Amino acid sequence: MKMADEQRENIMQVTRRTLTFGTVAALAAPAVVIPGRPARAAEFSFKIGMVQPKDHIAVQILDKYAAKMGEESKGRIDLRTYPSGQLGGDLDMIMQVKSGALEFQLDSGTMLSNVVPPAGINAVGFAFKDSKQAWQAMDGPLGATIREALDAGGMHCFPTCFEQGFRQLTTSKRKVENVDDVKNLKLRLPIGPVWTSLWANMGAAPTSIDVTELYTALQTGVVEGSEGPLQQIETFKLYEVQKFIAMTNHMWDNWWIFTNKAMWQKLPGDLQEIMARNFEAAAQEERAAILADNQHTADLLKSQGVTFTDPDIASFRDKLKSTSYYKDWSAKYGPKVWGALEQVVGKLT
Repeated sequence: MKMADEQRENIMQVTRRTLTFGTVAALAAPAVVIPGRPARAAEFSFKIGMVQPKDHIAVQILDKYAAKMGEESKGRIDLRTYPSGQLGGDLDMIMQVKSGALEFQLDSGTMLSNVVPPAGINAVGFAFKDSKQAWQAMDGPLGATIREALDAGGMHCFPTCFEQGFRQLTTSKRKVENVDDVKNLKLRLPIGPVWTSLWANMGAAPTSIDVTELYTALQTGVVEGSEGPLQQIETFKLYEVQKFIAMTNHMWDNWWIFTNKAMWQKLPGDLQEIMARNFEAAAQEERAAILADNQHTADLLKSQGVTFTDPDIASFRDKLKSTSYYKDWSAKYGPKVWGALEQVVGKLT
């Protein structure tokens, strides 16, 4: 697999953009101001960047716990959320965190895999049967292995990840009933080989586009379909340009909260404890909220005229098994990381 060259090109492109787009956005875009914040300047003022819209469950919960950090630290901490890609795209912000230009970020393991490959193992196709099994892996040795790799890359990652949930397939014209229906489908995917290899092996024609450009790409017909969790489909209003959702559950995804390691190590221990404890509570609340919201979101999408299908999942799995997909990824991740995954989900190869 030609993963290394693609990753290096992604990083080079992001590095060129980070000092221009990311910095300008940080200066120009207003933060989400949380009511009740102290008027005086805090001892430690931090930004946390994310691409989710401000009304997404994850952003709302982070706002709540950011305010708690301010209260518990008696105003010493002032953490502000910057949703909707105000500080840049996923990769732009990751590079900003690595360089210290941005203090905190909420982003997925799959996006982090562009700079720290083991972080994307959660995205192995059809690996997890449900979210609880995925949490078992991420809260256990597999998650610990991922965080060790991030630490070696200069980023401190907090131990409990947020839930994105299982990703589903959306299309504008095709109704997907089995794997044959995705053949040559012009499919938008996030930037990263973990997505591209999965859908290329199932016969689609994948194109990597940042989520901040997703709606326009679908609206203009640059791509015919996309994929993502139900909450993303609803909050980004993709139902306006995508009228079919196939419940493929093809990939489970998460969001990690991570920070610049050097910056974190300089923060006083009592403030580290306050932030870490509140990030933990936020993650636990967000996980429960996402699961509880799934049926509500599905009903909202149906009310917007979206047609749901329950495709033949076995046809997708059989197609993957007929390729070198699992063998290639097990070789890429190596026995330690792949073994930690299979310890929870069973043998995949």
